[in-house]
Amino acid sequence: MRGHLPRLVDAPFVVSDGIFINPKYRGTRLDSTEADRSREALLLKPIRVHDARLLKQAPRLEREGFRLVEAPIPVDFGNHSQVTSLYYEHCAELVRAATGCLAAKATQHEFRAGKVIGPANLGLYAVTAHSDFTPFVEDFTDVPEGHHFALFNVWRGTNPGRAIEWMPLALCDLTTVAVDDIVYNDGHRRTEPRTRLINCRLIHNAAQAWYYFPRMRPSEALIFKQYDSRQENAAARGVFHAAFRDPNTRDDAPLRESIEVRVLAILPEADPERGCRKTRFQAEVPNIRLDGTLSTWRQEPFVDWDGGGAVESCEA
Repeated sequence: MRGHLPRLVDAPFVVSDGIFINPKYRGTRLDSTEADRSREALLLKPIRVHDARLLKQAPRLEREGFRLVEAPIPVDFGNHSQVTSLYYEHCAELVRAATGCLAAKATQHEFRAGKVIGPANLGLYAVTAHSDFTPFVEDFTDVPEGHHFALFNVWRGTNPGRAIEWMPLALCDLTTVAVDDIVYNDGHRRTEPRTRLINCRLIHNAAQAWYYFPRMRPSEALIFKQYDSRQENAAARGVFHAAFRDPNTRDDAPLRESIEVRVLAILPEADPERGCRKTRFQAEVPNIRLDGTLSTWRQEPFVDWDGGGAVESCEA
C-alpha cells in the first residue's frame, strides 16, 4: 500500500467532502446495497480538489488518465437520434484523436440532471468515488482477436448557453491510487429492467490527488479512462471520479446538466493471450464479503436505459 503523505500539487484547490468506502471493507466484495445505502460502508472525508486548469502541465490520458479537450459540436441533446449518431461519432473521433487507437466506437450514454429523469433514479449525480468497470466487463466486450482495448468516458455539459457550476466532476490521478484501496462492488446499472454490474469503489488515502476543471464551457469535453486491458496494475486501468460540491459555487447556480458517453477503443498493442490474461485479471477480484459469505453476483450484458445495445464489437 502507498503511504499516506499527501501529494504536493502546485495549483490552487478547494476543500470538499468526498464519499469513500470504510477501510474495514478492504479486500472484500461489497454487496449490491452496501456501497450506496449503508452508513457503515460509506465515510465522508475532506479532500483537496485542485484546479487542473492552473497546472504547469495539463493532465494527460497516458499519465493521470484524463484530459480536457476543446470540442465544440452543434448537437441537440434532446434529440435521441442526433445523440446516437452525430454525437456518438463525435465522441469516437475525440478518442481516436486523443489515443491514436486503431478504431473507436461509442456504445452507451447517460444523462445527469441532478434529479430523476428516468428509471431506477436515472439522472442523479454519482457522488461516491467510483470507477465504472472491472475485468468482468471483458466478458461482454467483443474486440478483434489479438488486440488490447480500452474504455473511455467522454463527459460534458449539455446546456449550450452556460458553463458547469453546480456539482462539477472530480477526477483522481490514477498514478496516486493504491491497489489495496480499491474495493469491488456488486451493483446495478440504472436500467429498466435493472442489469447487474461489478464496479470499483475507493477507500480514502491522503496520497490520492484529486482535480477538476472549474466552469467547464459547453465547447469543452473531458475524456477519461475507465478500463485498459494493457495494465497489469489494477489501479492504472481506470480513473476514479465523483460529482462534488465546489464551495465556490454561487447559491443560485443552476443544476448541472451533462452527458457521459462510453467509447470502446481498439488499441494497436497485441494481446496474444487474452483468455489467460483476462482470467488472471478476474481472479484478482475478491469474492468474499465482510461477513464471510461468498458473492455469487454475475455481471450482465450492458443495455442502455433507452433500450440500446450492449457493448458492441469495434473492427480494427
